[in-house]
Amino acid sequence: MEHVFKHEQLPSGKVIIRHFGPDGSLVDEQHSYGLLDIGIKYEFTAGVKVGETYFCKQRLVSRRSYEKARAAYTDMPPTDNTIEDWGSLLLRDMRKQQRQNKAEAERRLAESAESRFPRPTSTNWLRVIAGEKSHLVIFASRDWKVIAREQAIPIGREWLRLFGFHGPTDRPGSVAKGLEVGFEVSGNREAMLNASRLLLAQVNVFVMNPPQTSQWSGSIRPRPKPRKKPPLAWPAVLPPLIEFLSNVQEPTVKIFNHHL
Repeated sequence: MEHVFKHEQLPSGKVIIRHFGPDGSLVDEQHSYGLLDIGIKYEFTAGVKVGETYFCKQRLVSRRSYEKARAAYTDMPPTDNTIEDWGSLLLRDMRKQQRQNKAEAERRLAESAESRFPRPTSTNWLRVIAGEKSHLVIFASRDWKVIAREQAIPIGREWLRLFGFHGPTDRPGSVAKGLEVGFEVSGNREAMLNASRLLLAQVNVFVMNPPQTSQWSGSIRPRPKPRKKPPLAWPAVLPPLIEFLSNVQEPTVKIFNHHL
């Protein structure tokens, strides 16, 4: 036998998904609205419930946050206080790790060439340093996420790598590390210049022809009209960066990248 998933949608709009193992026993069961507007998932071992996981607005949340959100959903099941709230423990550990990563980023900043310059107030920025000259680029988290994910901007991932979003080569990672930010790396000026020119061209095409997205979520609750997204920073910040890279002569430059 194979694993079996059974879906049930109630008149209220709630969806129940049950996962059965090869022996026919229940492995897990999930109750949710929409795209995890709210959700609870039960895990079973030998027919006995051994765990609960809570979701709200597509994110893992604590039992307390789930119960607060559940007030708006009369047929969502209550939590079981006899089960350990491991999601809350995981979130606590994640916040602890984020604080440690942030402290480490502050240390790296103090030890870098970037420490010579006034620190931007933005949480997302990078500085290219060529000798005594430097150029600051300020952007938002949405900006780097767009070029990291959009298939219509294929140079985006390479540009991120060239500009230090993956950290130093001896510490491979990715932008997914979140608060592990603030790396100083060396970059090839010519490669950075060429990638920036190509990125500008691809971003301009993307801005002129943005992808269409559906607003259907599967929830019966009325959804607000989507907010107008702020414009991408790249069409504005790339031309000055390209000019800077074109005018300096050093074959290798330093990059200090700070992104959240």
